Amino acid sequence: MAGLSQARFLVNAHEALGLTYNETLESSYALIEAMLQEYIYIQREKERSMNSGSDDNGDYEWVELPSFDDPGKTIRYKKYYDVGGAIKSDE
Repeated sequence: MAGLSQARFLVNAHEALGLTYNETLESSYALIEAMLQEYIYIQREKERSMNSGSDDNGDYEWVELPSFDDPGKTIRYKKYYDVGGAIKSDE
């Protein structure tokens, strides 16, 4: 089981950092682990920024809902966190 874990580590270092297997094995484990953690952090922030935002109506996130015209397809819509300012009430 340990061999599988080591193989996954080598593959992850290769895919994320572009290191060859020999470069990974010759490098410091702590350094590569820190670089992988930084890579994961950057990817999460990138994903978060692509899925949310802000405009004149407030903060929102993108959600995918089925299309009314073709239920097999999805359409991206903005889902606002707070719509209180957009709703008018006569009180």
